[in-house]
Amino acid sequence: MRVLFIGNSYTYNNDLPAMLEGLVRALSPETRLETGAVLLGGATLESHWKRGEARELLRGEAWSHVVLQEQSLLGHLRIDGALWMNEPEESFYPYARLFARESLAVGASPVFYMTWSRKADLPAQEMLTRAYAHIAREEGGVLAPVGVAWERVRRERPELELYGEDGHHPGPTGTYLAACVLYASLFHQPCLGAPSTLSGSPWTGSAFDTSRTETLVELPEDTARYLQQVGSEAALSPALPEGPSPTEPRLAFPQLPCGAPLDASRIAGTWRGTLSLYPAELEMAPVPLWLSVESRGTRLTGQVRILFPRDAPLEEDVTPQVEGEELVFSLHDARILGATLYFRAVSTEGGLRGVVHAQDAQGGRWFGSWSASPSTPA
Repeated sequence: MRVLFIGNSYTYNNDLPAMLEGLVRALSPETRLETGAVLLGGATLESHWKRGEARELLRGEAWSHVVLQEQSLLGHLRIDGALWMNEPEESFYPYARLFARESLAVGASPVFYMTWSRKADLPAQEMLTRAYAHIAREEGGVLAPVGVAWERVRRERPELELYGEDGHHPGPTGTYLAACVLYASLFHQPCLGAPSTLSGSPWTGSAFDTSRTETLVELPEDTARYLQQVGSEAALSPALPEGPSPTEPRLAFPQLPCGAPLDASRIAGTWRGTLSLYPAELEMAPVPLWLSVESRGTRLTGQVRILFPRDAPLEEDVTPQVEGEELVFSLHDARILGATLYFRAVSTEGGLRGVVHAQDAQGGRWFGSWSASPSTPA
Protein backbone atom coordinates (compact mmCIF):
# COMPACT_ATOMS: atom_id res chain seq x y z
CA MET A 1 0.00 0.00 0.00
CA ARG A 2 1.47 3.37 -1.07
CA VAL A 3 -0.39 6.42 0.21
CA LEU A 4 0.22 9.98 -1.00
CA PHE A 5 -0.91 12.81 1.30
CA ILE A 6 -1.82 16.16 -0.28
CA GLY A 7 -2.72 18.85 2.24
CA ASN A 8 -1.34 21.30 4.77
CA SER A 9 -0.57 21.67 8.48
CA TYR A 10 -3.62 19.63 9.45
CA THR A 11 -1.69 16.69 8.00
CA TYR A 12 1.92 17.50 8.91
CA ASN A 13 1.32 18.65 12.49
CA ASN A 14 2.21 15.65 14.68
CA ASP A 15 3.12 13.66 11.53
CA LEU A 16 -0.19 12.01 10.63
CA PRO A 17 1.45 9.78 7.96
CA ALA A 18 3.82 8.34 10.59
CA MET A 19 0.97 7.73 13.02
CA LEU A 20 -0.89 5.83 10.31
CA GLU A 21 2.25 3.81 9.60
CA GLY A 22 2.49 2.94 13.31
CA LEU A 23 -1.10 1.73 13.40
CA VAL A 24 -0.59 -0.40 10.29
CA ARG A 25 2.56 -2.02 11.69
CA ALA A 26 0.70 -2.97 14.85
CA LEU A 27 -2.68 -3.98 13.44
CA SER A 28 -1.92 -5.17 9.89
CA PRO A 29 1.68 -6.40 10.01
CA GLU A 30 1.20 -8.30 6.76
CA THR A 31 0.76 -4.97 4.93
CA ARG A 32 3.77 -2.91 3.94
CA LEU A 33 2.74 0.74 4.01
CA GLU A 34 4.77 3.48 2.34
CA THR A 35 3.75 7.13 2.43
CA GLY A 36 4.63 10.25 0.49
CA ALA A 37 3.47 13.80 0.99
CA VAL A 38 3.09 17.19 -0.66
CA LEU A 39 2.25 19.51 2.24
CA LEU A 40 2.30 23.28 2.53
CA GLY A 41 1.07 25.43 5.39
CA GLY A 42 -2.32 26.98 4.65
CA ALA A 43 -2.54 25.33 1.23
CA THR A 44 -5.83 24.66 -0.50
CA LEU A 45 -6.40 21.94 -3.05
CA GLU A 46 -6.67 24.75 -5.57
CA SER A 47 -3.21 26.08 -4.73
CA HIS A 48 -1.74 22.56 -4.82
CA TRP A 49 -3.25 21.98 -8.24
CA LYS A 50 -1.92 25.26 -9.62
CA ARG A 51 1.58 24.77 -8.16
CA GLY A 52 1.82 21.43 -9.95
CA GLU A 53 4.15 19.58 -7.55
CA ALA A 54 1.42 17.29 -6.24
CA ARG A 55 0.28 16.37 -9.74
CA GLU A 56 3.83 15.59 -10.80
CA LEU A 57 4.38 13.27 -7.86
CA LEU A 58 0.99 11.67 -8.35
CA ARG A 59 1.77 10.90 -11.97
CA GLY A 60 5.41 10.04 -11.45
CA GLU A 61 5.07 7.19 -8.95
CA ALA A 62 2.70 4.30 -8.29
CA TRP A 63 0.19 5.04 -5.52
CA SER A 64 -2.66 2.96 -4.20
CA HIS A 65 -4.38 5.84 -2.39
CA VAL A 66 -4.26 9.66 -2.46
CA VAL A 67 -5.40 11.41 0.72
CA LEU A 68 -6.90 14.81 -0.15
CA GLN A 69 -7.13 17.35 2.69
CA GLU A 70 -8.71 20.72 1.95
CA GLN A 71 -7.98 23.89 3.87
CA SER A 72 -9.94 23.89 7.13
CA LEU A 73 -12.54 26.46 5.98
CA LEU A 74 -12.89 24.90 2.50
CA GLY A 75 -10.69 27.62 1.09
CA HIS A 76 -9.79 31.04 2.44
CA LEU A 77 -12.75 33.40 2.69
CA ARG A 78 -12.90 36.73 4.51
CA ILE A 79 -15.78 39.16 4.63
CA ASP A 80 -15.02 42.57 6.13
CA GLY A 81 -11.93 41.06 7.77
CA ALA A 82 -13.70 38.13 9.45
CA LEU A 83 -13.02 34.49 8.59
CA TRP A 84 -15.93 32.48 7.20
CA MET A 85 -16.54 28.96 6.00
CA ASN A 86 -16.31 29.05 2.23
CA GLU A 87 -19.05 27.56 0.11
CA PRO A 88 -17.79 24.20 -1.18
CA GLU A 89 -18.89 24.93 -4.76
CA GLU A 90 -16.43 27.82 -4.98
CA SER A 91 -13.10 26.01 -4.63
CA PHE A 92 -13.31 22.71 -2.77
CA TYR A 93 -15.54 20.76 -5.15
CA PRO A 94 -13.85 21.85 -8.41
CA TYR A 95 -10.32 20.99 -7.29
CA ALA A 96 -11.32 17.91 -5.32
CA ARG A 97 -12.85 16.64 -8.55
CA LEU A 98 -9.68 17.36 -10.50
CA PHE A 99 -7.46 15.56 -8.01
CA ALA A 100 -9.88 12.65 -7.64
CA ARG A 101 -10.08 12.08 -11.37
CA GLU A 102 -6.31 12.43 -11.74
CA SER A 103 -5.89 9.83 -9.00
CA LEU A 104 -8.32 7.39 -10.61
CA ALA A 105 -6.61 7.87 -13.96
CA VAL A 106 -3.34 6.49 -12.54
CA GLY A 107 -5.03 3.69 -10.62
CA ALA A 108 -5.13 5.28 -7.16
CA SER A 109 -8.19 5.60 -4.93
CA PRO A 110 -8.95 9.16 -3.78
CA VAL A 111 -9.44 9.44 -0.02
CA PHE A 112 -11.26 12.51 1.28
CA TYR A 113 -9.85 13.49 4.68
CA MET A 114 -12.76 15.31 6.32
CA THR A 115 -11.41 17.95 8.68
CA TRP A 116 -13.01 19.29 11.86
CA SER A 117 -14.61 22.58 12.77
CA ARG A 118 -12.68 25.13 14.74
CA LYS A 119 -12.91 24.99 18.50
CA ALA A 120 -15.02 28.15 18.74
CA ASP A 121 -17.49 27.02 16.06
CA LEU A 122 -18.64 23.44 16.62
CA PRO A 123 -21.86 23.88 14.54
CA ALA A 124 -19.73 24.45 11.42
CA GLN A 125 -19.03 20.72 11.41
CA GLU A 126 -22.37 20.09 9.71
CA MET A 127 -21.25 21.92 6.58
CA LEU A 128 -17.88 20.14 6.53
CA THR A 129 -19.54 16.77 7.00
CA ARG A 130 -22.05 17.32 4.22
CA ALA A 131 -19.42 18.72 1.83
CA TYR A 132 -16.95 15.87 2.23
CA ALA A 133 -19.65 13.17 2.16
CA HIS A 134 -21.06 14.67 -1.03
CA ILE A 135 -17.78 14.83 -2.95
CA ALA A 136 -16.69 11.36 -1.80
CA ARG A 137 -19.91 9.84 -3.09
CA GLU A 138 -19.86 11.85 -6.31
CA GLU A 139 -16.29 10.84 -7.16
CA GLY A 140 -16.47 7.27 -5.89
CA GLY A 141 -13.75 7.94 -3.31
CA VAL A 142 -13.06 6.74 0.20
CA LEU A 143 -14.45 8.99 2.93
CA ALA A 144 -12.36 9.36 6.09
CA PRO A 145 -14.83 11.20 8.39
CA VAL A 146 -12.30 12.55 10.87
CA GLY A 147 -14.46 15.60 11.63
CA VAL A 148 -17.38 13.37 12.64
CA ALA A 149 -15.17 11.57 15.15
CA TRP A 150 -13.87 14.86 16.54
CA GLU A 151 -17.41 16.16 16.96
CA ARG A 152 -18.44 13.06 18.92
CA VAL A 153 -15.43 13.27 21.24
CA ARG A 154 -16.05 16.95 21.86
CA ARG A 155 -19.62 16.19 22.91
CA GLU A 156 -18.91 13.03 24.93
CA ARG A 157 -15.53 13.86 26.47
CA PRO A 158 -15.06 17.64 26.37
CA GLU A 159 -12.16 17.35 28.82
CA LEU A 160 -10.10 15.56 26.14
CA GLU A 161 -8.13 18.25 24.33
CA LEU A 162 -7.97 17.49 20.63
CA TYR A 163 -6.78 20.94 19.56
CA GLY A 164 -3.46 22.71 19.68
CA GLU A 165 -3.10 26.03 21.45
CA ASP A 166 -4.60 28.03 18.57
CA GLY A 167 -7.96 26.26 18.70
CA HIS A 168 -7.96 24.88 15.19
CA HIS A 169 -4.77 22.89 14.48
CA PRO A 170 -4.68 19.35 15.88
CA GLY A 171 -2.85 18.52 19.06
CA PRO A 172 -1.23 15.07 19.38
CA THR A 173 -4.48 13.55 20.70
CA GLY A 174 -6.43 14.97 17.77
CA THR A 175 -3.96 13.60 15.23
CA TYR A 176 -4.12 10.19 16.93
CA LEU A 177 -7.89 10.21 16.49
CA ALA A 178 -7.47 11.23 12.84
CA ALA A 179 -5.06 8.32 12.30
CA CYS A 180 -7.57 5.88 13.83
CA VAL A 181 -10.29 7.09 11.45
CA LEU A 182 -7.96 6.94 8.49
CA TYR A 183 -6.86 3.39 9.33
CA ALA A 184 -10.43 2.12 9.66
CA SER A 185 -11.44 3.92 6.45
CA LEU A 186 -8.59 2.40 4.42
CA PHE A 187 -8.69 -1.13 5.84
CA HIS A 188 -12.46 -1.38 6.43
CA GLN A 189 -11.85 -2.84 9.87
CA PRO A 190 -11.83 -1.44 13.42
CA CYS A 191 -8.74 0.26 14.75
CA LEU A 192 -8.81 -1.60 18.06
CA GLY A 193 -5.83 -2.80 20.08
CA ALA A 194 -3.41 -0.25 18.61
CA PRO A 195 -0.49 1.10 20.65
CA SER A 196 -1.14 4.21 22.71
CA THR A 197 2.31 5.64 21.97
CA LEU A 198 3.46 6.42 18.43
CA SER A 199 6.68 7.88 17.04
CA GLY A 200 7.60 9.75 13.90
CA SER A 201 9.63 12.56 12.40
CA PRO A 202 9.40 16.27 13.27
CA TRP A 203 8.29 18.77 10.66
CA THR A 204 11.05 21.21 9.68
CA GLY A 205 8.84 23.79 7.99
CA SER A 206 9.09 22.28 4.52
CA ALA A 207 9.48 18.51 5.04
CA PHE A 208 9.67 15.77 7.65
CA ASP A 209 13.16 15.33 9.09
CA THR A 210 13.50 11.59 8.56
CA SER A 211 16.92 11.58 10.23
CA ARG A 212 15.23 12.16 13.58
CA THR A 213 12.57 10.21 15.45
CA GLU A 214 10.55 11.54 18.35
CA THR A 215 7.50 10.53 20.33
CA LEU A 216 4.48 12.02 18.59
CA VAL A 217 1.81 10.99 21.08
CA GLU A 218 1.72 9.14 24.39
CA LEU A 219 -1.77 8.52 25.76
CA PRO A 220 -3.20 6.71 28.76
CA GLU A 221 -4.38 3.27 27.68
CA ASP A 222 -8.04 3.98 28.43
CA THR A 223 -7.93 7.20 26.40
CA ALA A 224 -6.33 5.45 23.45
CA ARG A 225 -8.96 2.69 23.55
CA TYR A 226 -11.77 5.23 23.60
CA LEU A 227 -10.33 7.13 20.62
CA GLN A 228 -9.84 3.88 18.71
CA GLN A 229 -13.47 2.96 19.33
CA VAL A 230 -14.80 6.36 18.27
CA GLY A 231 -12.56 6.50 15.20
CA SER A 232 -13.60 3.02 14.12
CA GLU A 233 -17.31 3.64 14.55
CA ALA A 234 -17.13 6.94 12.66
CA ALA A 235 -15.28 5.38 9.74
CA LEU A 236 -17.42 2.24 9.53
CA SER A 237 -20.81 3.87 10.10
CA PRO A 238 -23.57 4.01 7.45
CA ALA A 239 -23.64 6.80 4.87
CA LEU A 240 -23.41 10.34 6.18
CA PRO A 241 -25.60 13.28 5.11
CA GLU A 242 -24.36 15.06 2.02
CA GLY A 243 -24.96 18.31 0.23
CA PRO A 244 -25.70 21.74 1.74
CA SER A 245 -28.17 21.96 4.58
CA PRO A 246 -31.51 23.21 3.23
CA THR A 247 -31.86 25.64 6.14
CA GLU A 248 -28.36 27.06 5.93
CA PRO A 249 -28.34 30.82 5.28
CA ARG A 250 -26.27 32.15 2.41
CA LEU A 251 -23.30 34.34 3.20
CA ALA A 252 -23.95 38.08 3.19
CA PHE A 253 -21.34 39.79 1.03
CA PRO A 254 -20.85 43.59 1.12
CA GLN A 255 -23.10 45.36 -1.38
CA LEU A 256 -23.07 48.83 -2.90
CA PRO A 257 -25.88 51.12 -1.74
CA CYS A 258 -27.87 53.22 -4.17
CA GLY A 259 -25.82 56.20 -5.26
CA ALA A 260 -26.23 59.59 -6.86
CA PRO A 261 -24.85 60.35 -10.32
CA LEU A 262 -21.08 60.91 -10.32
CA ASP A 263 -19.20 63.68 -12.07
CA ALA A 264 -15.46 63.14 -12.56
CA SER A 265 -14.63 66.75 -11.66
CA ARG A 266 -16.41 66.42 -8.28
CA ILE A 267 -14.29 63.42 -7.30
CA ALA A 268 -11.12 65.51 -7.25
CA GLY A 269 -9.69 66.18 -3.81
CA THR A 270 -8.65 64.20 -0.77
CA TRP A 271 -10.95 61.60 0.76
CA ARG A 272 -10.41 60.10 4.16
CA GLY A 273 -12.12 57.02 5.55
CA THR A 274 -11.75 53.38 6.56
CA LEU A 275 -11.33 50.02 4.87
CA SER A 276 -12.58 46.70 6.27
CA LEU A 277 -10.81 43.92 4.38
CA TYR A 278 -7.70 42.67 6.14
CA PRO A 279 -7.66 40.20 9.09
CA ALA A 280 -9.71 41.46 12.01
CA GLU A 281 -7.78 39.26 14.48
CA LEU A 282 -4.62 41.20 13.59
CA GLU A 283 -6.41 44.51 14.26
CA MET A 284 -6.37 45.24 10.54
CA ALA A 285 -10.10 45.71 10.07
CA PRO A 286 -10.99 48.47 9.83
CA VAL A 287 -7.88 50.47 8.92
CA PRO A 288 -7.56 54.12 7.87
CA LEU A 289 -7.66 54.82 4.14
CA TRP A 290 -6.87 57.96 2.17
CA LEU A 291 -7.77 58.52 -1.47
CA SER A 292 -6.27 61.51 -3.26
CA VAL A 293 -7.67 62.31 -6.70
CA GLU A 294 -6.68 64.88 -9.31
CA SER A 295 -8.84 65.79 -12.31
CA ARG A 296 -7.15 66.51 -15.61
CA GLY A 297 -10.05 67.19 -17.90
CA THR A 298 -11.97 63.95 -18.15
CA ARG A 299 -9.01 61.94 -16.87
CA LEU A 300 -8.50 61.15 -13.19
CA THR A 301 -5.26 60.24 -11.46
CA GLY A 302 -4.70 59.52 -7.82
CA GLN A 303 -3.05 57.72 -4.96
CA VAL A 304 -4.36 55.39 -2.25
CA ARG A 305 -2.75 55.16 1.17
CA ILE A 306 -3.76 52.39 3.59
CA LEU A 307 -2.40 52.61 7.13
CA PHE A 308 -1.79 49.37 9.08
CA PRO A 309 -1.38 49.30 12.89
CA ARG A 310 2.02 47.58 13.03
CA ASP A 311 3.31 47.78 9.49
CA ALA A 312 4.38 50.37 6.96
CA PRO A 313 1.57 52.01 5.01
CA LEU A 314 0.59 50.66 1.61
CA GLU A 315 0.85 53.50 -0.92
CA GLU A 316 -0.01 53.01 -4.57
CA ASP A 317 -0.82 55.22 -7.53
CA VAL A 318 -4.23 54.52 -9.04
CA THR A 319 -6.22 55.56 -12.10
CA PRO A 320 -9.82 56.10 -10.98
CA GLN A 321 -12.58 55.97 -13.56
CA VAL A 322 -16.26 56.84 -13.47
CA GLU A 323 -18.38 54.07 -14.94
CA GLY A 324 -22.04 55.01 -14.87
CA GLU A 325 -22.78 55.84 -11.23
CA GLU A 326 -19.71 54.05 -9.89
CA LEU A 327 -16.15 55.10 -9.17
CA VAL A 328 -13.77 52.21 -9.90
CA PHE A 329 -10.03 51.71 -9.44
CA SER A 330 -7.57 49.00 -8.50
CA LEU A 331 -4.20 48.69 -6.80
CA HIS A 332 -1.73 45.87 -6.16
CA ASP A 333 -0.94 44.82 -2.60
CA ALA A 334 2.38 42.98 -2.90
CA ARG A 335 3.21 42.92 0.82
CA ILE A 336 0.21 41.41 2.59
CA LEU A 337 -2.15 39.75 0.12
CA GLY A 338 0.10 39.52 -2.91
CA ALA A 339 -2.99 40.33 -4.92
CA THR A 340 -4.81 43.09 -6.76
CA LEU A 341 -7.55 44.90 -4.82
CA TYR A 342 -10.55 45.99 -6.90
CA PHE A 343 -12.47 48.99 -5.52
CA ARG A 344 -15.95 50.24 -6.43
CA ALA A 345 -17.91 53.07 -4.83
CA VAL A 346 -20.95 55.26 -5.24
CA SER A 347 -21.66 58.78 -4.05
CA THR A 348 -24.01 59.12 -1.06
CA GLU A 349 -24.93 61.97 1.25
CA GLY A 350 -22.11 60.96 3.58
CA GLY A 351 -19.47 60.71 0.86
CA LEU A 352 -18.19 57.64 -0.94
CA ARG A 353 -19.47 54.19 0.04
CA GLY A 354 -17.90 51.21 -1.60
CA VAL A 355 -16.91 47.57 -1.76
CA VAL A 356 -13.60 45.88 -2.49
CA HIS A 357 -12.64 42.36 -3.45
CA ALA A 358 -9.47 40.37 -4.12
CA GLN A 359 -8.26 36.84 -4.71
CA ASP A 360 -4.93 35.82 -3.19
CA ALA A 361 -2.29 33.50 -4.64
CA GLN A 362 -3.83 30.45 -2.94
CA GLY A 363 -7.27 31.12 -4.40
CA GLY A 364 -8.59 32.72 -1.21
CA ARG A 365 -11.47 35.15 -1.63
CA TRP A 366 -11.50 38.51 0.17
CA PHE A 367 -14.52 40.80 0.27
CA GLY A 368 -14.70 44.07 2.13
CA SER A 369 -16.29 47.48 2.41
CA TRP A 370 -14.92 51.00 2.56
CA SER A 371 -16.12 54.54 2.99
CA ALA A 372 -14.56 57.96 2.70
CA SER A 373 -15.56 61.58 3.20
CA PRO A 374 -14.03 64.75 1.71
CA SER A 375 -11.01 65.99 3.61
CA THR A 376 -8.52 68.78 3.28
CA PRO A 377 -5.12 67.77 1.88
CA ALA A 378 -2.61 66.49 4.46
